[in-house]
Parts: sequence; structure tokens; C-alpha cells
Amino acid sequence: MTSETVEFDAGRMTRGQRRIALTAIGGYYVDGYDLLVLSGALLGITPELRPDPGVIGMVGASAFVGMALGSLLTGPLTDRFGRRPVFFASMAVFVLASLGFLFVQDVWQLIALRFFVGFAIGADMPASAALIAEFIPSRRRGTFTGLGGVAWMLGALTAIAVTLLVFTASGVEHWRWVMATGALAAVVLLFLRRRTPESPYWLRAHGRDEEAVAAWRYATSGEAGALDAVPAVPGNRQPAPLRLLFRRPLALMLVMLCVYWGCNNLYGSAILLYQPSLIKRIVTPSTFTSLLFTASTTALAVILGLIVCLWVIESIGRRFIALTGTAVAAVCTFLIWAGFGTSWLVLVAFAVTIAVINGGTSLAFYSWAPELFPAAVRGRAVGIVNMVGKTGSVIGTLALPSMFEALGAVSFLVISGLAVLNVVVTHRLAPETRGLTLRQLEERSHA
Repeated sequence: MTSETVEFDAGRMTRGQRRIALTAIGGYYVDGYDLLVLSGALLGITPELRPDPGVIGMVGASAFVGMALGSLLTGPLTDRFGRRPVFFASMAVFVLASLGFLFVQDVWQLIALRFFVGFAIGADMPASAALIAEFIPSRRRGTFTGLGGVAWMLGALTAIAVTLLVFTASGVEHWRWVMATGALAAVVLLFLRRRTPESPYWLRAHGRDEEAVAAWRYATSGEAGALDAVPAVPGNRQPAPLRLLFRRPLALMLVMLCVYWGCNNLYGSAILLYQPSLIKRIVTPSTFTSLLFTASTTALAVILGLIVCLWVIESIGRRFIALTGTAVAAVCTFLIWAGFGTSWLVLVAFAVTIAVINGGTSLAFYSWAPELFPAAVRGRAVGIVNMVGKTGSVIGTLALPSMFEALGAVSFLVISGLAVLNVVVTHRLAPETRGLTLRQLEERSHA
């Protein structure tokens, strides 16, 4: 590494870098919108298509299967062909698949389209995470990677608002139009992404110095001295071998993040996706009351997430957020089990669980994922970890409806135990990355 990398990574934030970060963060918005729009649409899908609990689980899980495969298969592509091609193509696939919901006639068509939507979202994450990490200065990296989680929640809130609007005006039988609205946000994002450049790190590592200079000029808004600060990252025209990820200390980081994100998604995605249906079963509110409660918990998560991103993540660190948030989730899901017959306790515990998962523990992951791995294997590492996380989502969304039918409140005791396991592994293996430049993180990864 050279001093140029330090200047690049430790510099102040520019308008161009902010634009790039926001177009990447937009992918998380689309992800949140997609999950919660299905959560509300299930209130119309279930009475019309009449799927049994196992098939409902498949509807929820199919997108996560697509996300897992999308991340796994496109992670290597972001290292070989660059971040930008995947960054753009993923949203194009999302638009086409979302429009297909208008023509769904049976539950199996719905499952297939959910898979392709999920594939597009999964494909987007390695590229988006890499671009944020490789363009944003170290002092703001945690804030902007964490804001991906806030954008996810804002997407979820928007989905709930759209669902309530359509269902109130036209009835739950118009769930197809609700599901197709995700294409609107993705089209806007495609337009905004058209000018996003390739990562200077990736370009320089592949010998494309002139393009690296142009990308850095765009990122720094053509400021004086920017051309001399293009990061010089050791590399060659071929991606580093995958076996680097299975050597210490990268192997330990891979294990830690896989356990952390896998468990977080195992219980977090399932609780969030089925929240309106579960609340309706637990405290018997009306259909729209359950949606309004879901909106309230998501709004609480947005507030917590903004506090975490703007103050906590760069002042206290990722490790504190991960451990504290997961411990609170463990306590709250235990309280749901213990106080299952007490409506107010269940509602409060549910709200806090959703808030700390979406506004806390997930944000720690979004910061950690691109920071803990060097540029040469960043796309593949994030792809593998996100694949494991979404596999956890698959298992959780497939299992929770049937498990809740069989075990009732005990389901939340099981979730509490998984959260405790997550705390133990994270405490043992997770490092703190707050304030470190990419150069320092890369040196640590080779230690």
C-alpha cells in the first residue's frame, strides 16, 4: 500500500462519494420494500389462493432461496468483472420479475417470481457493499454502510403504507398490484445508477489506471488533487484465489459473520415477514390494525437505526451494537414466550425485538461485511456470508408457520436460545473495525 491509499481513505466526504453511496444504499431500500410488501400481501393471497402453512412458508422462503443463490453466484462476478455490471443488472432483473406479479394465477407462479426477485436482491448486495466500502472515507464508512439498514426499513415502511393505501381503497383482492409496485422504486434506482462509476480499487487492481482516474474524479467531484489520490492497491488482472478466505485470520472472520448473519436472519426475517399474521393470531386485532402495528415497530426501528448510524456506530463501534442488540432480542423473545397470554407484554416485546434487529444488529453486519475482507476477495466473501444469511432466512420462513402451529409460544423460546448462541459466538470472535482505514483493515487481514 502507498500513502495515496491513506489520503484516499482518510479524506473528507465529497458530494460525488455521497451520490455513489446513496445509489448503492437504494438497493437495501428495494430489499426492505420487497419483504414487507409480501408481508402485507399475504393478507390477500391467503384467502384467494388458500395455501396451507407449508406452502405459505415456501412463498416466504422462495425469495430468500433466490437471495442466497444470487449472492453466492454473483459475488465472484463482482471480483472478476467489476462491481458496476452486477450493480446495474440486478435492478433490471428485479423490475422484470416484479411486473410479473400482475399476471400471477396460482401459488406456484407466485413462488417462481419471488425466487427471481430474491435472486436480483441477492445479486445486488455484494456489489453495493463493495462500492460503499471502496468509495467512502473511513470516518464515515460505518455511518453509510449502516444507513443501508435504515434504507431497508424505510423501504419496509413505504411498502406498508402502499399496502394500506391499496387495500383501503380497493380491498385485499388487489394484492397483485401491491406486489408489482416494487418495480417503481427499482426503475428510479436504475435511472440514478446509470452514472455510478466502477470502483477505483477494482480498476487499479486490474491495470485500468485511466478508468480508475476517471472514477476517482467523479467520486471527488473533480476537486483539486483528486487525480493524485487514486488508490494504488496491489493486484493483478485475475481475482485472488478463493482459498485465501479459508486461511487465518480471514477464515475466523468468515465463520463469525456466517454465524452472526445466519442466526440474525433465521429468526429476524421470519418474525418480520409474518409479523402481521402472528400479531393477528396472538392478540386478535383487525387486519389493518396488525399492519399499523407492523408500521409502528418498523418506524421505531428507523428511529433507532438513525441514532445508531449517526452517533453510536462511529463513536462506540460495531461490536457493541451487535452484542447489545442480539442480547436484547434474546431477552425480548424469551418474554414473548413467558408472557404469551398478556397482550401488552407480547406487543411491547415484539416491537423491541423488531427494532433492535432491524435498527441495530443488522446495521452492524452491513458495516462489518465489506470491512473485514480485502478488496481482492470482498465480493466473494460478502456473497458467501449473505448466502448463509439468506439460507437462515429460508429455514426460518419455512419453519416458523409450521412450528407456530405445532408449538405455539414455545417457538419464541427456541428463537431466544438461538439469539443467546449468537451472542456467545460474536463475543468470542468478532473484532472492532471502528475508525480503521481500508489499508489498516487489509494489513490486519494478512496478519
